[in-house]
Amino acid sequence: MTQAASPQRAAPAWRGAGFRIFSSAGDAPRARRPTDGVLLALTIVGVALLSIPAPGPTALDRSFSAFISELPGLMGWFWEISFNLLLGWALLLLVLALVSHGRKRLFFEEVFAMGLAFGCALLAGKAGGTDWSSSVRVIGSTSPPAVYLAVRLAMATAVVVMASPHMSRPVRTIGRLVLAIGGFAGIALGVTLPIGMVAGFLVGVGSAAVVHLILGSPAGRLTLDQIAAALRDLGIGATDLRNAPLEPRGVQLALAAMPDGRSLMVKVYGRDAHEGQLLTSLWNSVWHRGETPRLASSRLEQVEHEAFVTLLADREGVPVMPVVVAGLAVEHDALLVTEATGRAFVTLTPEEIDDALLQGLWRAVVRLGELGIAHGQIDGYRLVVRPDGTPAIGDFSLARVAATDVAVMADRAQLLVTTALSIGHDRAVLAATEALGHDGLVRMLPLLQPAVLDRAARRAVKAGEWSLPDLLKRSAEGAGVEPPELERIRRVTVKSVLTVVLVGAFAYWLIASLSGIDLQQVIDELKSAEMVWLAAALLVAPVVQVFQAFSTMGASVHPMRFGPVLMLQYAIQFIQLAVPSSAARVALEVRFFERAGVDAGGSLSIGLIDAVSGFAIQLLIIVVVTVFGLASISLSSSSTSSSSTSSGSSSSGVDTWVLVVALLVLGAIVAFAVPKSRAAIKDAVPRYRATLRRQASSAVTALRVLRDPKNVGLLFGGNLMAQVLLAIVLGLCLRAFGYTTSFAGLILVNTFVSLFAGFMPVPGGMGVAEAGYTAGLQALGIPSAAAMSTAIAFRLVTFYLPPIWGTFAMRWLRRNSYV
Repeated sequence: MTQAASPQRAAPAWRGAGFRIFSSAGDAPRARRPTDGVLLALTIVGVALLSIPAPGPTALDRSFSAFISELPGLMGWFWEISFNLLLGWALLLLVLALVSHGRKRLFFEEVFAMGLAFGCALLAGKAGGTDWSSSVRVIGSTSPPAVYLAVRLAMATAVVVMASPHMSRPVRTIGRLVLAIGGFAGIALGVTLPIGMVAGFLVGVGSAAVVHLILGSPAGRLTLDQIAAALRDLGIGATDLRNAPLEPRGVQLALAAMPDGRSLMVKVYGRDAHEGQLLTSLWNSVWHRGETPRLASSRLEQVEHEAFVTLLADREGVPVMPVVVAGLAVEHDALLVTEATGRAFVTLTPEEIDDALLQGLWRAVVRLGELGIAHGQIDGYRLVVRPDGTPAIGDFSLARVAATDVAVMADRAQLLVTTALSIGHDRAVLAATEALGHDGLVRMLPLLQPAVLDRAARRAVKAGEWSLPDLLKRSAEGAGVEPPELERIRRVTVKSVLTVVLVGAFAYWLIASLSGIDLQQVIDELKSAEMVWLAAALLVAPVVQVFQAFSTMGASVHPMRFGPVLMLQYAIQFIQLAVPSSAARVALEVRFFERAGVDAGGSLSIGLIDAVSGFAIQLLIIVVVTVFGLASISLSSSSTSSSSTSSGSSSSGVDTWVLVVALLVLGAIVAFAVPKSRAAIKDAVPRYRATLRRQASSAVTALRVLRDPKNVGLLFGGNLMAQVLLAIVLGLCLRAFGYTTSFAGLILVNTFVSLFAGFMPVPGGMGVAEAGYTAGLQALGIPSAAAMSTAIAFRLVTFYLPPIWGTFAMRWLRRNSYV
């Protein structure tokens, strides 16, 4: 159902003197957004981590509090007003919702968010060592003593963030400034500490996210009356406005008519659109990469970019939908208006699609590639057939100039899939062969993969009578070549899982025997563990793969969507049960990137670049920590403890390090002593040497990532953050058994063990890793039983449990044909 603009009806959003209070109508459609789920997960992890040093004060708390208190020119009255303004602004938002027509639901949602934040803040404060009465007192207090956590800030943040999607951008900005200054004011007044301020803010954000996930939130899009007013600002007197049937994320589309009978497509980047906010735009840009507008610095930039590429293509003879006007309206909403005369290709029947139309479409897309322009989303909605039967291309929002050859070939693959969905793959392949020729069709074959298609196209292919492998096979037959082979990966079997169990049992028996650790003592330690810390470790552990996904994206010169790459990292956690982790990572990544259209040499290079960069980061961490004396480990002294332990339970770190070396040597001996294993190694070396020679050119292309600062930052920054997070998880596991040590020491132990365990020819470095963590923690002064218990717990949350969710990730990749 469409909604027509009515000049007599007032705009539902408040609009007066150039200022809007609400972003959208009170009855605007709502949706549950994945960014709220991400915010909730981040806040849970953040509050869990802050509970470690709570209630404080830490050295950082003291330094930062002193700095805030000594800021020149800011007297106590300023801080008191700023701190009281937290509740004042929250109250104002409540009143606005209560007295505004059609906003009663928003009022109750704000109250719900505030109450939820109050309850969660009390619980988090209690977990951090603050009693209930102190947490309640600090809501109305503006004087010391400092309390963990800032309950007033949590409640105000919940209301501001909850109302944010409903409010216009200026109101949102004011609210965020009030929260920021009010948080600093609480520190300056001595009401809370920096860690309490951060924890309070996180609790408020998390509470608002819960409400958004339960009840949904509006997108903040313009009403049709507001769009009509914006068009008048740009000199367009359009009529018959109605919402378009298809809207991409972050953009509002409307159809309109000109007095001369021309149809218009109006694309609106609203000032107050929820999708335009930084976090949401960033989420859409990485998760839906290639399906949504890129993250730009302004709304106007996105409009200018699309208008520029459209005009450039039009000047060079590519049939496009002409630009009518582009610019900013009075309310600072960015608009791009193009002609929309004609029918979308997807609405045509096979009988209406003749050979002349097909060749016209192919000429247009090929011409774009010759100009170095990649459209990025060739589908049945962007391809238009004019009334005279000639084709045109619309929506250049994802287009790129100076595009890579892969991006150009992806456009052609998308066109082949789009035409095949309408007329069948036989006729579509014939038209592609006539337009591209033998060589052009062969170059396009590797791009006939799900990764180059958007979500709608993938769903259409699944629902069709043929599959992408069918289309690939038919296209290869048309070109007279064999379909490109994909890298084979080793599957997880019952036998491989049983092997893991037996190897693990033997490894733990061997470690306990050689290290002189009483297994009963280890069992007692495990029983006495504080489960809240182990739960926190289990929550933080999956975040490691988020940064590994960024590293993998940085290793590729080809743009990849973040979502599938993240699923790849979780799937690696599953596949490493069958093969050593480094081999699993390379094999699965090669298969993944081949599915994305990268040739075999480039795929192998991307996997190796990712693995080598991780190796380099590990070496760099070890060198920095040891050279600068940030941490040191003693291999000569026995483990000692600040707590009492049973006599004779501690053992020398030297014994365990000897055990690590013995296991390394044993693994190498087994690998070369077993005839089958030795023969496999001998056969593999020349084969891989020959393969690398053949794929040298592709490897050189893949190494171009090292010339791009952004890719280098993703590559090395992702691996660095992954190591840091693993050290945090190790520290959380250690805390569960009542011990702490320096963070630098944890990084050194984790990095050193990860580095050498990766070389072992056993799945996940089983046995070696456990022995290494036990020895490393002993060398940092942790008693033997606690060290081994920590090693077991750490390996449980980072190696043995992740295959559970890795199984679902692997199924998702296979179901969507990514591996």
